[in-house]
Amino acid sequence: MKLLLLAAAAALIFSGSAPQRQELHSAEPAQAAALPSEPPPVVRGGALDTDCSHVGDEGYGYQFIVTCPGKALSPDGRFVVEQEGGKTSEIFVSDREGRKLETLYALMDGMPFVVMWSPKGDWFAANHYLGSGSDRVRLFQVFNTMAVERSAVFAEAARTITARYPCLARGASIYASAWKWSLDGRRVAMAVYARPDACLVKTRMDRWEPDGDWEVLWVIGDVESGRIDPASVRVRANGVGPMPDKGPYAGF
Repeated sequence: MKLLLLAAAAALIFSGSAPQRQELHSAEPAQAAALPSEPPPVVRGGALDTDCSHVGDEGYGYQFIVTCPGKALSPDGRFVVEQEGGKTSEIFVSDREGRKLETLYALMDGMPFVVMWSPKGDWFAANHYLGSGSDRVRLFQVFNTMAVERSAVFAEAARTITARYPCLARGASIYASAWKWSLDGRRVAMAVYARPDACLVKTRMDRWEPDGDWEVLWVIGDVESGRIDPASVRVRANGVGPMPDKGPYAGF
């Protein structure tokens, strides 16, 4: 990452313009698409995608597109995240009898998202696409005829990466993508990251230069408490490496 930032800063000396995300894309978790053994739980097609063939189960989660109908059934069949399709379509959770339990307003901004149900069927993660290869994970618990957002693990993941890399604490946007649920359905593994240009600052000479360094992190969060397991914090190799499979990750 440090070499990436230095190269980006050097390239910008001649223009003096703000860094563009497209020029600094190689540190993104979405680049894991190049690794066939590690398909990324992020959207296909981008923010403006209207191809309904992209809707459905991708093996790691169920992708929704705002203009297309879709249903993501929980593993035990008790609940379903549903969208009827159309530009003003409602996104909601219903039970097996078809009774609507909760409207998911947080996901109704017209952007694609991927739903990943917990093996126990009472929680689901939604990787909510923000554009430019970035997600904001949202966690929901379904209980007592309600679906309640409980995304404390995202906040704790953001605190974890900013504590490790102080340059991100100066107002950088932090992103996280849910990657996989633990077998017990109570923990979720995530990739946590920022914009590749997050630690570049503009100097008095109107140049962009690195003022710190950061790397993509793997973390595991307990969805009930929101706590990040300190033993799970790992640097993601080259920003695109596969999820670990040893130590805390063995239960995934």
